[in-house]
Amino acid sequence: MTERAAPIFSIVIATWNWSAALRLALQSVLAQSFTDFEVLVVGDGCTDDSAEMVASFGDPRLRWHNLDANCGSQWAPNNHALSIARGEYIAYLGHDDLWWPTHLSTAHEVFLRTGADIVCAVCLMYGPPDSGMHAVTGFFPNGQYRHRYFCPPSSLLHRRDVARRAGGWRAPEHARVAVDVDFLRRCADTGAKIAATEELTVFKFNAAWRRDSYRRREVDEQRRCIAAMREEGEAFRTRQLAQALRSAVEDRLVRIEYPPQADASATISAEANQRFKGTRRAAVRVPEQVDGRRRYTLDDEMGGFEWHGIEHQPSLGTYRWSGPSTRVHIVLPEPVHAPLEIAVLVVHAIDDDVLASLRLAANDVPLASRFEPGPEHARRLCARIDPAQLPADDCGELRLCLSVARTWRPLDLDINDDRRWLGVGIGWVEIAEA
Repeated sequence: MTERAAPIFSIVIATWNWSAALRLALQSVLAQSFTDFEVLVVGDGCTDDSAEMVASFGDPRLRWHNLDANCGSQWAPNNHALSIARGEYIAYLGHDDLWWPTHLSTAHEVFLRTGADIVCAVCLMYGPPDSGMHAVTGFFPNGQYRHRYFCPPSSLLHRRDVARRAGGWRAPEHARVAVDVDFLRRCADTGAKIAATEELTVFKFNAAWRRDSYRRREVDEQRRCIAAMREEGEAFRTRQLAQALRSAVEDRLVRIEYPPQADASATISAEANQRFKGTRRAAVRVPEQVDGRRRYTLDDEMGGFEWHGIEHQPSLGTYRWSGPSTRVHIVLPEPVHAPLEIAVLVVHAIDDDVLASLRLAANDVPLASRFEPGPEHARRLCARIDPAQLPADDCGELRLCLSVARTWRPLDLDINDDRRWLGVGIGWVEIAEA
């Protein structure tokens, strides 16, 4: 059988064991108005039903490949796809992201009109649903790309030879920043001409902003999004842009920028990212022993819009405000093999209603909790968890979840001019055998 002619676009989708999300991403690809493409779906050592799911579409443009071993990052699947890609242009799509139907046609028009080597589409990034946060990428001031600007892979398109000139994607241990930032910067350093579509065609549900995203593998957000695109048409994009404008007014719009001369290896941040997404266990931590209880203070690791930075109160020590998310997590290297008593020090609450709404869960199990007096004017939120409450395979670490009904800006409560969205201030967690 004669091989099909080389397509205009080779679409690269790196994936790992999340076929439900991959299915929706592929649906958004197959809904493109520009249809001259091949899709290279490359598994990072997948062991689920992703191969069967790709085949179920029955579309000869979809090609499945699976790496022999998992490398834990998109760099290896992307490089494999580049080695077999036949298209004039390369387009990337995250397996948990979605494209608007004109994504390829808009980018193609920009390639032809400007002679660009790289094209970046406008991307709307959604924070966790309980945070109200958004970010917008793909605009370059005065139309000039600089190293500090970010363009996530799902909104990145380039001529095929650009990747070869840049040396392909690099592993985290060889990159100086996140692998996607590193790749774009090195492509730009080849002298590539970069243009922006200035049109919103990418909707990104960043797994790195969603706690345990790879453990839960939920796709409700993507499913609602793609259904609304189909049902509402252009009104959907108008509504999403209005949400982004509201986020800007409410201090919920995040600026995504990177220092131009970052000089630290990406390995450390990649490991923190993996712990947050649930593909790596909690970091080893040595608790302080206090009256027979193991006390953990909150670290300053990435929080995915769950936590603000470390603060200090002389009489109570360090603490962190929750927010802007209404649900926050504390993951501890505490196996739940016997009943445990848990105490969480609540140093502050933004208001009494927020404090009254505070609830505690462990490993997704709601706990009956009570307040007890703490040091100074603080309170101890206390509860007990028994391993019998948990699935047998979910006792290897302790994942505490604190939730409140809402967060507030102190500005809106006439407390002060602080514009952060705050819930409760948490000092430490103490654990003891019941």
